[in-house]
Amino acid sequence: MWWKWRKKIEYDVIKYWNERENPNSNDPNQRNTNDHIKFVKSNIGSKDKILDFGPGIGRILPAYNSNNEIIGYDISSNYKARLIEAAKKLNLNFKLIVKKEKETKFTFNDNYFDAVVSISVLLHQPPNQIEDIMRELVRISKKVVIVSLYDSSMPYDLIGANHDKSKFCFNHDYRKLCEANDFNILNWKHDEKAKQTYFVYSK
Repeated sequence: MWWKWRKKIEYDVIKYWNERENPNSNDPNQRNTNDHIKFVKSNIGSKDKILDFGPGIGRILPAYNSNNEIIGYDISSNYKARLIEAAKKLNLNFKLIVKKEKETKFTFNDNYFDAVVSISVLLHQPPNQIEDIMRELVRISKKVVIVSLYDSSMPYDLIGANHDKSKFCFNHDYRKLCEANDFNILNWKHDEKAKQTYFVYSK
């Protein structure tokens, strides 16, 4: 499970992802990858321009097709070779941008993309940055397609004096975040067994 990877040091998102050998579980079934791919496919168009925010090694690439223009945006180049090779095998129009610094503002214009896709990435954004990131993703796109951890039985883990600074997963309540920022929820479902929320939001 994800908490086994905690380190007893303060979480530095850039350092962590540039040192981790593999961005995903060794067991692909644990990641529910096929369900994630189906969800993405059902919420994007065949000719959409897409930002894949945190593509990792390319687990979600089979959701796209050769008519999509896809830009991958990541903070680590560790997985670049595997990602590019996976895109080539699928004959995708794929370009990767690697930014080795944490950004909550993007250089893309408003509505530059038809969709942003971000799978199992937002759960790694600290509480003091999650709203800025969600606002930026929806600013640069017409809609945002998300799959992320959510377990209503877990504490939100607000940053404070007793915060576990080694923790790199955060249990964000995405429905509350959408409501607080006046986002429109276009699609919503929750997999209680996997503790994952699937949703699409827009301005």
